Amino acid sequence: MIKIFRILAIGVFLFVNFNSLLFAAELEDLKSEVQVLREEVKSLREELRAVKKEQPVAAAQKETVTQVDLQGVRTEVETLRDQWQRTLDKKTAQTTRSLTFGGTVATRYTQTRDETTKSGFSLSSLILSFKGNLRRDYELGRNLDYAFSLSSDTTDNYRVKPLDAYLTYSPLPSLDLEKPRLTLALGQQKKPFGRDPQTTEEYKPTLRSAQFDTNLGLGTRDIGFIAKGDLFPIVDYGFNYRAPLFEYAVGVINGAGPNTTDNNNQKDFVGRIGINAPVEYNSIFRGLSAGISGWTGQKSLSLGSGATAITRRGHKNRWGYDLAYNRTPIGVTAEYAQGTDATLSGSVANPVLGAVKSDGYAATVFYNFGQQFVKGFKGQNRYDDWYPLTYQPFVRFDSWDPNTHLGNDRINVTTLGFNWFFAETTKLQFNYNIVKKQDKSGSNGSGYNEFLAQFQYGF
Repeated sequence: MIKIFRILAIGVFLFVNFNSLLFAAELEDLKSEVQVLREEVKSLREELRAVKKEQPVAAAQKETVTQVDLQGVRTEVETLRDQWQRTLDKKTAQTTRSLTFGGTVATRYTQTRDETTKSGFSLSSLILSFKGNLRRDYELGRNLDYAFSLSSDTTDNYRVKPLDAYLTYSPLPSLDLEKPRLTLALGQQKKPFGRDPQTTEEYKPTLRSAQFDTNLGLGTRDIGFIAKGDLFPIVDYGFNYRAPLFEYAVGVINGAGPNTTDNNNQKDFVGRIGINAPVEYNSIFRGLSAGISGWTGQKSLSLGSGATAITRRGHKNRWGYDLAYNRTPIGVTAEYAQGTDATLSGSVANPVLGAVKSDGYAATVFYNFGQQFVKGFKGQNRYDDWYPLTYQPFVRFDSWDPNTHLGNDRINVTTLGFNWFFAETTKLQFNYNIVKKQDKSGSNGSGYNEFLAQFQYGF
């Protein structure tokens, strides 16, 4: 029994001494680690003192401001505010909403042997336009815009009349280039028919519109509601190029012309469907497009005068086809249009309602060359008013038959032209027209030549 106690005592003693040795060893390790940490802290403190000596940080000092100083600053701010407001009131045009205004002016010289046209100088175009925004949608682009313009009527002693006056709204998002678009327009505007009739005055290459455009009333404005849109757009982000596969436009209008109320209770319907080549910017087929247009309605006819005059309604139909290939530097356009207009003849007692069918076509070939079409010229660092010089010679053939039933009454006009663009909104234009009228035999009979020169500029 005593031996057992001795063995247990020896074991306890050995266990206690072993733990003490282990604890002593761990203590020595901790002391060495603490010493190392102290050395590192000391080193960091020395480095911090050195940095403070090289870049001393000045303590922020609060500056006191007296009432006199504060009142002086307020007086100077009020003076600057009054000066700025005075300059704004006296020298800045102000509008309720955003506004962009511009204009187009054209001075023309005509030399002709035509008995119906006089030679001399004239203001062929004088347009002042205003465009702005009534509601801007920054997230989706469903904007409400307006357009208004005034023009001098060269056939009415340069009397100023409204030209465009309409509101436009985009019910579909318009910020995404890959999405289809839709625009609703209400007011007096261009009719969506053909290609040449829709071209505005500042962008027409020729000085005279196509004969079918003028005689069928396609290029004039009208009052009504028109919806325009496109589908399946092709987008090339590298060149900021967007070409929809399909374009469409449909509208209901008075059909009586600009700046006048409707002359009957019937409305006219007009529309166009176009298709563009679904290719990217670098494709050889870029700029290839075709379209078909239609316009149908009724017109008021009168016969006689005074209390015995009678009125009737007759049909008015227009159909057209257009084809274009515009890929710099080459451009080709071709367009055909035909019209059917009701006529009222005979006597008041025995009126006769008939119809006259007419048609016409025009084809234009032009070529663009100059610095504007040389890659890299526009990207050069120049003054703001610098613009690359551009030259555009063209040839147009224009034919018109006022009555297809009579025959041999067609008028053919061949135009040799040249446009010189020497500023961004300025061009000098020359047209030489060769006019031939067919005689009863069908060959070219009487005719005349005319020369037109026009200086057109915009702002």
